[in-house]
Amino acid sequence: MTLSNGRGEPGSQTLARGLAALTEIGDAHAPLTVPELAERLGVHRSMAYRLVRTLEQHGFVTRTAGGGLELGARVAALARNVARDLQTAAAPELTALANELGMTAFVVVHDGEEAVTLSTAEPRRVDAPVAQRPGSRHSIDRGAPGRVIRSQLDPTAHPPRRYETSHDEIFPGLSSVAVPLHTRDGRPASLAVVYASRDVDLDEVAATLSAAARRIEQSLG
Repeated sequence: MTLSNGRGEPGSQTLARGLAALTEIGDAHAPLTVPELAERLGVHRSMAYRLVRTLEQHGFVTRTAGGGLELGARVAALARNVARDLQTAAAPELTALANELGMTAFVVVHDGEEAVTLSTAEPRRVDAPVAQRPGSRHSIDRGAPGRVIRSQLDPTAHPPRRYETSHDEIFPGLSSVAVPLHTRDGRPASLAVVYASRDVDLDEVAATLSAAARRIEQSLG
């Protein structure tokens, strides 16, 4: 089906809806159903089903055993080529952080508009680790990683802190601690952990994150 956006650009509206669908599926805290996706996109269910079928055929979307929608392996393959040097340098540190702190560790970068999760690692010895999916995004005005990035973008208006914290901002019941991560190309980034809210020594967690951030920066050269 070929649609127009009203400016003589055939197909662009269909493409925009497909990209919007991927964003909604990637940002969802739990797998979406097709009707839920249709509601979020503001389209009829039949349109949502057609979009999902196309995305499934190309490996961008897959279904869980319960029928929910998740990003497919094709998206992960594409993501591996984004900021490859940073992901390579961060991978061992994320794994070490996750297992040492018992929290999900992740790297967040600025994409020109929002804070976007680039890569993650979950702890091995936690019964129900908090999932933080690569590609998930949120405003730089919300959440610890976002505010760390915001301070790098505008340090005058938002003076940098040694670390930022957040509680119940992005997802209810979850907390986060984030520190700055300085990349080789100067792109604003942060190193963070997310966990089910509980009492923790924030200074100690931040110190562990900062040490890992320095090692990542050294690996980047």
